[in-house]
Amino acid sequence: MNFFEAQARAKSRTGWLLLLFALAVAGIVVLLNLLVMAVIFFNRGTLHTSTLAFGDRFDWQLFGMVGLATVAFVALGSLYKMLSLSDGGRVVAEMLGGSLVPRNTDDPAQRRLINVVEEMAIASGIPAPPVYLLGDMGINAFAAGLTPYNAVIGVTRGAITYLSRDELQGVIAHEFSHIFNGDMRMNIRLMGVLHGILLIGLTGYYLLRAMRHASSSRSRNGGGVVAGIFLLGLGLVVIGYVGFFFGQWIKASVSRQREFLADASAVQFTRNRDGIAGALKKIGGSSWGSQLNEPSAQQFSHAYFSDGVGGFLEGLFATHPPLEQRIKLIDPRWDGSFVEPEVQDVAAARAATDIAAARKSVLAGAVLAGVLTPDDVVATVGKMNQDNVDRARDILASIPEPLRQAAGEPFGARAVIFCLLLDSNADTLAKQQAALSAKAEAAVMNLTEQLREHMPNLPAAARLPLADIALPTLRTLSKWQYEQFRAIVQALIAADNKVSLDEWTLTHFLMRQLDQHFGLQLPAKAKFGGLGDVNREAALLISLVAHAEHKGAPDAAELAFKAGITAAGATALQFVPREELKLDVLDAAVDKLAQLKPLLKPRIIKACAAVIMHDGQATTRGHELLRVIASCLDIPMPPLPAPVN
Repeated sequence: MNFFEAQARAKSRTGWLLLLFALAVAGIVVLLNLLVMAVIFFNRGTLHTSTLAFGDRFDWQLFGMVGLATVAFVALGSLYKMLSLSDGGRVVAEMLGGSLVPRNTDDPAQRRLINVVEEMAIASGIPAPPVYLLGDMGINAFAAGLTPYNAVIGVTRGAITYLSRDELQGVIAHEFSHIFNGDMRMNIRLMGVLHGILLIGLTGYYLLRAMRHASSSRSRNGGGVVAGIFLLGLGLVVIGYVGFFFGQWIKASVSRQREFLADASAVQFTRNRDGIAGALKKIGGSSWGSQLNEPSAQQFSHAYFSDGVGGFLEGLFATHPPLEQRIKLIDPRWDGSFVEPEVQDVAAARAATDIAAARKSVLAGAVLAGVLTPDDVVATVGKMNQDNVDRARDILASIPEPLRQAAGEPFGARAVIFCLLLDSNADTLAKQQAALSAKAEAAVMNLTEQLREHMPNLPAAARLPLADIALPTLRTLSKWQYEQFRAIVQALIAADNKVSLDEWTLTHFLMRQLDQHFGLQLPAKAKFGGLGDVNREAALLISLVAHAEHKGAPDAAELAFKAGITAAGATALQFVPREELKLDVLDAAVDKLAQLKPLLKPRIIKACAAVIMHDGQATTRGHELLRVIASCLDIPMPPLPAPVN
């Protein structure tokens, strides 16, 4: 199953899950109605000694009102919970007591963790997520967020202390699988619906507590009313917690199946069974296990790498399969012995296995063995393998260390992006420096000048990855700081009164994600179910790629365009001349194409890939443009084998 099919399946799976919960809520509605009718019958019978049977007292109008009130109550409770988590995984991480790990941390274990996450992010084509460290010594991790663009990775101190680099990579690959498969959004919805159901039981609980203060007035106001309220409160507690019980059971059943898939994906990503299996064996051999001690850990139990809470009825409500079963599926030769974890000597291990000198042949333009086809490019989406991870490691190693360190702190991250936008033309550069001097903080301006010295040593293939690793840091800016940063970026681009392709590429890769994060742009929603709805927009974007690959050669660009639309089966599209590719028109086209349904997006990517590969002379600029287009369509595109220039 490819990424696009997985997206469609995730939507379908979410629909079925919500249907199950809808049936649970329907059952609660019926039970609550019976409870209300029973309370009314009890009070009328007590107060008026009526002999009417319960069936004679049944009131369909009251039944409908109670049903609507119940649905509204559960829906509002669920909506409140989901809105409280709508800011992304950061909220979950902070509720679990996590602290943000600085990208430029000097702590060896934390530095290794950041390296692994950045490698996996670049290798998979998703934005590098912020990383949070939990203080628990149990070995565990989680991915949380609504989309890959606001996801975070959380890792316990026990994991970075006791796991080797390969084991840590296996755990992180497992969490990236949850990001790919749409599990995070489902987790948020699960928590929301469960919270709505639980509120019914909590309402009954508070009613019962209130009865303590009503006991003294029982003799004066009549015991029937008080007894009726007591019966209502008790019934709400029973119904609410029974509903919550079945909701937890549904959540656990779904979660266990997803854990098997994530384990298999991690092995596929890393091609290393020993990594993730070793982490699971150490969990089994540790006195800490994988336990988390925060009071809020229970509500996120289905989001962890391994069971983080345990407790009453653990087998029935277990959100994860037994360790033994998971290990045996990964490593069939396992002898059943767990491993007692030992503190890792991270500094020594880093010297041997962490990021070393880049293989310059990869980044300087040597063509790798084998030739990718457009179908191969589409097949890489949403998938990782060790070749991608090695390529990502090489890319990161090629970034000059001062630039990489600067990308990890707020002043430096802004300076890095400014450096990427500075022009080589002396006149334009002077105008850009004047704009920086007028608009930027003095510290950022000075740091930009210092970092500019290292830009000639930055390979072209590392430009977007450098922006990618600066992205989590830029998300930590205040909204005011971001708006100031955004204004400076626009001023640097406008210095020569035109927007170059490199500027368009960088800003669409970076600013689109940041605009969504800071609430300046809403995420795209699937709307269009056929390419015929977006013919003009698709033609504009594919034509842009053709002109970029064949700059100054319109005939060659048109031939490449035809190859692209033929490969994608979209031969009705018409080639757009270079002079019609206006900035505002392209921006609008990208926004509309982002609203395509998942199974249509690969045709756009396939067409663009066919254009780039048409003459067998793919360029770094073409690869970058393809990745940016994929990013704008919310498609994770891993780095492709090195182009020829």
